[in-house]
Amino acid sequence: MKVLSRGIACSFIFLIVYGYAAPIGAQTVKLDRIEVAIDFKEEGYYRSIPFIALDRDLFFITDNIAHRVLEYRFGGNKLEFLRAIGRPGQGPGDLRLPTNISISGGTLAVKDQSGISFFGPDGGFKNKFPLLSWAETMMFKEDEIYATSVDSAKADFIHVYSRNGESVRSFQDKTKLYPIRYDIISGLSPAQVQSYVCAGLLRDNGRSIYFLSKRFGNVLRFDPDGKATGSWEISHILGDNERAKAAENRRMFLEKGFDVEKIMRFIPQNYLFEDAQIADGRLYLLLENWDILEKKAKPVIEFVEIELDAWAVVRSYRADAQAKWESASQFIFIGDKTNPIFLTAVRSPDDDEKICIFKPEVNRN
Repeated sequence: MKVLSRGIACSFIFLIVYGYAAPIGAQTVKLDRIEVAIDFKEEGYYRSIPFIALDRDLFFITDNIAHRVLEYRFGGNKLEFLRAIGRPGQGPGDLRLPTNISISGGTLAVKDQSGISFFGPDGGFKNKFPLLSWAETMMFKEDEIYATSVDSAKADFIHVYSRNGESVRSFQDKTKLYPIRYDIISGLSPAQVQSYVCAGLLRDNGRSIYFLSKRFGNVLRFDPDGKATGSWEISHILGDNERAKAAENRRMFLEKGFDVEKIMRFIPQNYLFEDAQIADGRLYLLLENWDILEKKAKPVIEFVEIELDAWAVVRSYRADAQAKWESASQFIFIGDKTNPIFLTAVRSPDDDEKICIFKPEVNRN
């Protein structure tokens, strides 16, 4: 850790803004914030917003407390409530702790504890299939479900299913992705270890499928059939903080290990980023705001724009936090590379989670 700390003394090679170093080569852009007004707040649950999705002007929020998905019409700076989708239960159209949501062709796919449910544009239930493997994240694309499996009995990491739940194909051998050693981690099941080690996101750009590791910074690219077409590592193009997180995660999960009871069941998150989106040949990351070197939260909400062809950071977008410990958990990119706009879920310990629009600050001179 002392060696990593000395890297801070060399931070003259970074652009310093708000007291924190921007990634090498990045132009830093300050963001304005607009809070979005939300209907139905008295009936909905907004203390935490687990997942959000947008399809044209339709906006969706998962409600884990009431076991449903809330649908809104997004326009201007307001979310107008339209309907609740799903209800508590185990039958057709019922949901139990909905987590991931994804939209394709106007159909909403919802992953909950028991499987994947599909709902039409009017909120009507279409069909559901069970997931027999513990899926960490999923993506709905062109009538197929892509899901990452953390089932220790399955060799492949990414599994593809039809709308009816039939297994179509699988790819990416987990043993070649990370050298997971179950013997060095005490107190977790193999599936739990895989869940921590393989935490990440599935994204696509219309032609390719991407897996992005939140803990180690690996980015893997595949064609739709599962053939590997590229791999990169993002921590080295971000900054000292992200490199330190990746190194600590490798030490903790892949090299030294730990005993859950000895660390009082507290397993540090130490994500490099919270969320990611791909648009216009760019990868946009919402950075996790914990500074592992300074052992404190950074008082900023920060997005990084990476050009995929050059694999280089183009810009860093930043907004001041408005409350202590305020952070952002997920976002939807609704602009383009000439006019970037981030529709973002913002959390604060002392308030309900908010939906905010962040866009480049207007020159007021």
